[in-house]
Amino acid sequence: SIVPSRSIPLLGAARDRENVLESMAECHAAVIGAASGAAGPLLSQALGTAMGYCPEHTGSGREVPRQPVGVIAGFGMLVCSATGAFATMATGSMLLGAGAAVVMAAYMTSVATTDMLKRRDMILEQA
Repeated sequence: SIVPSRSIPLLGAARDRENVLESMAECHAAVIGAASGAAGPLLSQALGTAMGYCPEHTGSGREVPRQPVGVIAGFGMLVCSATGAFATMATGSMLLGAGAAVVMAAYMTSVATTDMLKRRDMILEQA
């Protein structure tokens, strides 16, 4: 069988189909990135709260400011979806794009977890 290469220009419907498939791959990687970018920080906050690593106050009436996890999750969605889309465009592979997005989501999750643990340490110092 003859497989057309990228060096041979495609005409008409074949070219349109190839463009649609590339766009679909970028969108899929962006959606995977957005989902993982939001789920990671929210999951780390939920686990930290359930295990007692995220107390709300010291009991002394003094509040310790924290970055809302929703802001981190929203920013994680934005950054991870862009990372997935750009990596897919650069490599031509949806799997590599989604992988890059998940790696960025792991970083965003570590940012949320670090913020939670720093807040816990600040509360323990005040107590």
